[in-house]
Amino acid sequence: ERVENLRKALHSCDMDAFLENICLSGKSSFCYLQNVYSAHDVKNQSVSLALMMSEQFQKGEGACRVHGGGFAGTIQAFVKSEQVDDYKENMEKLFGKDSCHIMYIRKYGGICVIE
Repeated sequence: ERVENLRKALHSCDMDAFLENICLSGKSSFCYLQNVYSAHDVKNQSVSLALMMSEQFQKGEGACRVHGGGFAGTIQAFVKSEQVDDYKENMEKLFGKDSCHIMYIRKYGGICVIE
């Protein structure tokens, strides 16, 4: 259902609905799948910390969630363009140089480039 809501939000260019659904999906992963830390290493809470710090930094104007299968220490954050440099600087203060990578999503998504 969330994936369908995300698809509809993207097709209608409703960024607020898109970000809201990213946040809902992330909260579901954190609370119900509990895939932001390993039960075998509960002292390592870096993903939980990164999510909390991202939410505080964004003050409701972006979105973040655990990314991939979780446990490996990766989050995905949607940050306003004018805040990207500050966000990266803050994350790297916590997690070290080059721990934050800026990604850009092309307009057309996955396409065949060479046949």
